[in-house]
Amino acid sequence: MIVLSPTQARAWEEKSLQSGHRLKNLMREAVDGAWKTLQPFLPHPGNALVLVGPGHNGDDAVLLGIELKEAGWHVEYLLSRSPARRIHPDPRVKSKLWKKAVVWPAKPDRFSKTAGPRLVIDGILGLGATPPPRPAEGGLISWISQQKRGGDFFVAVDLPSGLHPANGSATGPVFPADLTLALGSVKAGCLSDCALPWVGSIRGVPVDFGVPSPKPNADFFIPADALSLVRHRPADLHKNSAGIVHLWTGSPQYPGAALLSSHGALRSGSGYVRLFGDRSVTSPLSPQLPELLLAALTEDGSPDVESFLDRAGALVIGSGLPPTDGLEHFLSQTLPSAKVPVVLDAGALDVLARRPDLISSTTAPLILTPHAGELSRLLGQPLRDRAESSAEWIKKYPTTSLVLKGPHTLVCQAGHLTSLNGSGGPWMATAGMGDLLAGLIGGLLATGSPAWDACRLGVFWHGLAADQAMSQGGPAILASDVARQLPVTWRTIKMGAI
Repeated sequence: MIVLSPTQARAWEEKSLQSGHRLKNLMREAVDGAWKTLQPFLPHPGNALVLVGPGHNGDDAVLLGIELKEAGWHVEYLLSRSPARRIHPDPRVKSKLWKKAVVWPAKPDRFSKTAGPRLVIDGILGLGATPPPRPAEGGLISWISQQKRGGDFFVAVDLPSGLHPANGSATGPVFPADLTLALGSVKAGCLSDCALPWVGSIRGVPVDFGVPSPKPNADFFIPADALSLVRHRPADLHKNSAGIVHLWTGSPQYPGAALLSSHGALRSGSGYVRLFGDRSVTSPLSPQLPELLLAALTEDGSPDVESFLDRAGALVIGSGLPPTDGLEHFLSQTLPSAKVPVVLDAGALDVLARRPDLISSTTAPLILTPHAGELSRLLGQPLRDRAESSAEWIKKYPTTSLVLKGPHTLVCQAGHLTSLNGSGGPWMATAGMGDLLAGLIGGLLATGSPAWDACRLGVFWHGLAADQAMSQGGPAILASDVARQLPVTWRTIKMGAI
């Protein structure tokens, strides 16, 4: 799914309407997609409040309210302005809906008196509004923001009202969304780091405008993109041809990193996964992962470089390893000799931060998986904006691929638009998630996926598994929960059942 500026997005919709497409049909397609996307996030039906502004964004929200009502929700509508003789583009919306709606500054009784969790749909302002909001809309946004409780779920239609759609700035009140449903395209401002407190998790809702799209600013990876990257497994496939992954991960300080990265590689579809590691780390793993091949090292030892490279289709190094002189020496010997993709994580990234010359020593595809703090150390400066800093890294080191972990994880590679991930969320902020992801990407590389595809697919699969695991509990999930969910999630992706 593409990322557009508000000007581009408006022009695309207008071009569609000029070509003969009807507004009500585009709106219905957008709302049908939004409703399908929203449902997995919803609790049992309860009380919902739909906030309706004067434009098409409010019209979308009204239709979403109708879907909620049909699903058993008690729905109230709060309008920022009097409807007068307002006519909705969709004939399903009757005039009595406007007559029953509450008009600001009046407040809905049922919503205010509800003791349990509440759902709020934001359709106050859309692409045409730049902050600060006008007094009526600004007052409504301020009021609903003050009403938000821990159990409530706030959903923005297309973008949070009050947020600048182009740059993500906020010069007035902004609707505090837990989830933003981006319709047709993701608006560039929603992906700025400064917008993170307001947009929550973003989910893309495709809309077929029937006319060519503008040139995008970036890519937002959605389920249809994941399905397109699923590789066929031929009938004559065997474990040697399915891909071999070698890992040096985990340490006595972080033994779980070895388990999680190995689990990710095993679940990727690769045929063999061999873990090199300290005997205190490898010995307990056989009962938990009997399929894992083990190469025990002496205490504080490093793998033999020749053995580590032998027959491997991909290498994963660094998860759970401290950035020791031994690791630095191993990388200085391994990277120049590697002929297959290498995933570097955690301790290996800290080694690169002090030895950036190692990057130019290899001709193999090099995939780096830092979080924001690690990228800051790699660049030697604080991050201003994650997208800008990622672009700066790729410009400086164009032979690498970068997976910048965090909200809407970024994947960057020279020659491609920056790709932002459309799965996962704050429930993933627990230890070990990056270890699992590094192994998963390494495994996908070993099965033959190019680095660009392996990174985007691995990040999305990992995030979607977290989403599905989250549906069974919370407030956070464990990396081991995600590891167990990976096979079911793969089936979901492969069947296009998202």
